[in-house]
Amino acid sequence: MAVSTAQRTNLGSVGRWRVALALPVLAACSAAMAAAGHGRFGWLGLAPAEAGQTLQQAESSLGAPLRPLPSQTQGDDDCQPRATASQPGVVYTVDKGVVTRVETRDARYATVSGVRVGDDAAQVQRIYGKRLTVAPHAYFAQGRTLTVYSPDGKFALVMESNDAGRIITLRGGLVPAVQFLEGCSP
Repeated sequence: MAVSTAQRTNLGSVGRWRVALALPVLAACSAAMAAAGHGRFGWLGLAPAEAGQTLQQAESSLGAPLRPLPSQTQGDDDCQPRATASQPGVVYTVDKGVVTRVETRDARYATVSGVRVGDDAAQVQRIYGKRLTVAPHAYFAQGRTLTVYSPDGKFALVMESNDAGRIITLRGGLVPAVQFLEGCSP
């Protein structure tokens, strides 16, 4: 909240105290509102850069570039994993200039409902209940792919569990890209 010189002159000493006391409260409220919408995985990925945005929109939202990661068996030049230092441990898949999914294996991040990498898959089933679709994991005998779809079915939040029943990956994004186990390939 910026206060002009004219406003400061007209505020007087009591008004200046009120402004001085209000600023930290406003800052705390802004931080709480930002925390509620940012840093949590959902259907669209991880705010402020989300699935469906162009690369330019995502970079503008982040205030930082999304740099290509070194090639990881990605044979398609149109589809690349990217990352930014402002969100360590998060990988954005960009296909033909559009963010299609956002993924992490980092326990610092949680879903909107509080699920983190390392959490028990049974807990995830209790949290999401009937909204959750559970399927066998392609790479783990006892692992599962746990998916919550957006109401329109265009986006999904996917959580993978390993043989120990622990969540190893969180990702959100556009269907079908978010369902791929390997970023750009089905």
